[in-house]
Amino acid sequence: METSSAATWTTGIAPTESMWLRRLSEFIEPTPAELTALEEAKLTRRTFKRNELISLQGECVKEVYLLTHGWVGSSLEVGSGRRQLANILLPGDFAGLPDIALKRVAATLVALSDVTVDVIPLDRLARLFETAPRFLFMLFVMTQRERVLLMDQLAMVGQSKAIQRVAALILHIHRRLSVLQPDIGNVVDWPLSQLRVAEAVGLTSVHVNRTFRDLTQRGLVARKKGKQIELLDLDALIRLSGLPERSFAKEPDWLVNCCSPATGLNRR
Repeated sequence: METSSAATWTTGIAPTESMWLRRLSEFIEPTPAELTALEEAKLTRRTFKRNELISLQGECVKEVYLLTHGWVGSSLEVGSGRRQLANILLPGDFAGLPDIALKRVAATLVALSDVTVDVIPLDRLARLFETAPRFLFMLFVMTQRERVLLMDQLAMVGQSKAIQRVAALILHIHRRLSVLQPDIGNVVDWPLSQLRVAEAVGLTSVHVNRTFRDLTQRGLVARKKGKQIELLDLDALIRLSGLPERSFAKEPDWLVNCCSPATGLNRR
């Protein structure tokens, strides 16, 4: 299904606006011109069912993907057939972006739920540096935020107990979803199977099952129908996980001062 290059954008995000646009507006709100440039960079739109592969580790790097609906996993084969779920991508994330520094795709991208992505070939991504340089600055800041969160998650996986790892993963997802859904409350969508959680936190599926049961018995979380988890005691879950609170900068001065919507860059 081809995307339209004639989309009309207005500033401001209404309560019903798409979640991926909220993600793109996390640090500085894109202008209509920048969103139009992004729209023109898209080649096509693809949909995937849960567990379908979007790209495969070792393939030639040709494109990146703007995730507009669903969850995507970035999965690495680590030997003996085992896999590590290195990252979980949500609407507004650019899947495959780290691969632009490589000749071959570093990690398999797999749909963790039903997924929709907009495909941006590398040559069109490069043109965004000319047509919407300010947008690329915003994208750079977004990737740094993701890097910090991944560092936190890596520290938890490497240095904490099983129950802390799973609690940290739940909080990690909850905090990221809060950007997309400011009124999310304490109930989060959870399309992840026990196997996917195990791959993310470095445990077995059996151990993950026991850990979720432990969290439930402690009155910290509850499974809900429709693949959801309710965080019953958020403060206690934070204390248990040891996951640090991060305060990210909305409209950071250095970015606001160096870029202008009209010209993209301030060349003073």
